[in-house]
Amino acid sequence: MYKITGLFIVLFFSNLLFAQTKDEKKLKALYDKQDYDKCIEQSLKILKKDSKSVYASIFAAQSYFEQFKNADRKTKAKTLRNSLKYAGKAKKYDQQGVIKADFEKFYSELKDSTMSFAKRLYYGEKKEKSKFAYDYLAKIYADTTAQFKEFHPELYPEKSDIGLNTVKVKVNQIDEQGRKQGFWTKKYRNGVTAYEVTFKNNKPVGEYKRYHENGKLYAFLIYDDKGEWADAKLYDEDGDLIGEGKYFGKLKDGLWTYYDKGVKVADENYSMGKKNGTSRTYFRNGQISEEKNWNNDVEDGAWRQYYDNGKKRLETKIDMGVRNSVYYVYYSNGRLKIRGQYKNDLMDGKWIYYDSDGKVLKEIVYHMGKAENKDELEKEEQEIFKQFELNKKRLMDPKDYINKPYEYMKANGLK
Repeated sequence: MYKITGLFIVLFFSNLLFAQTKDEKKLKALYDKQDYDKCIEQSLKILKKDSKSVYASIFAAQSYFEQFKNADRKTKAKTLRNSLKYAGKAKKYDQQGVIKADFEKFYSELKDSTMSFAKRLYYGEKKEKSKFAYDYLAKIYADTTAQFKEFHPELYPEKSDIGLNTVKVKVNQIDEQGRKQGFWTKKYRNGVTAYEVTFKNNKPVGEYKRYHENGKLYAFLIYDDKGEWADAKLYDEDGDLIGEGKYFGKLKDGLWTYYDKGVKVADENYSMGKKNGTSRTYFRNGQISEEKNWNNDVEDGAWRQYYDNGKKRLETKIDMGVRNSVYYVYYSNGRLKIRGQYKNDLMDGKWIYYDSDGKVLKEIVYHMGKAENKDELEKEEQEIFKQFELNKKRLMDPKDYINKPYEYMKANGLK
């Protein structure tokens, strides 16, 4: 009797093990085929029978994560939440160390994506909707961010400065070598906080916040633990985002994007504080207004301007800050308006002016900036050049217009 019972138990657990392996293979096959809906469906069926199934949870988490990558705005948060939910479940019941052995890369990618998504919500207009992400980061990765602490003040009671057991945190400290250390803050004369930052060996680490005198956030930077690289966002006095990009120390690096009332108005590329690559300004309808090219902070390459219907308005070329190229100006219907040539930044050779139907209106010949028949160069043509040369100067930095976004746009020829 005992032998039969023992044999039954062995067979029972053997069949159970076989069933788990079969389910696992089925889920993996669905996932590898990128049939994520079916993989989720099968995973949830298994979890109804066995709520502690690690493999069902992990394949559900991965499938939801793949859907999150391509989800639209309406479903992005939902798919990420589900991925985190089942990733947390899998990690909780992973007694055999499967997660660490086979899915470490997935967990790392999930964390990075969650952090990035949460930041966009937190520093955008949907701050409260980022709470779930920070909660899961704390639960799955034990990463209790500053945002998590803000959402859960009950877990971090403020220390009272009254009583015998007072613990006072020292601020604005300098060590024996004259380096800034720890938390630093300063206030304006009106009592409003001017900035808050933590230093390590004289370098800012973590969050750096600077405020306008009205208390609104002016700049928000997140530095790495070496105090070198920082993700930065700049805001006007109304709290609207006007610029974002990266700093290396105090130097801009990579892509910087500028906004006005939530609309992108310009972007430019930097390499260690110097412009490199293409910079663009935009109309409010999203069409490119102007694009210029830079080499080591000097204009170099094609320079084009456009109408708001997308057609070209001006086209020429700059050679390391100097124009030595054909210069074209167009009507909004695409027809040529002016054709000329620059040499050493001076008008040279024959310049031809056309009407909107393509008929030649007049021709003027230049010799190194001086017109042979300058009496024919009427005010109309002079105004045309004045208009198209407005954007010859480099794009102004929005920090110089941080309280005046409309003046910033005007200074850059934007409307």
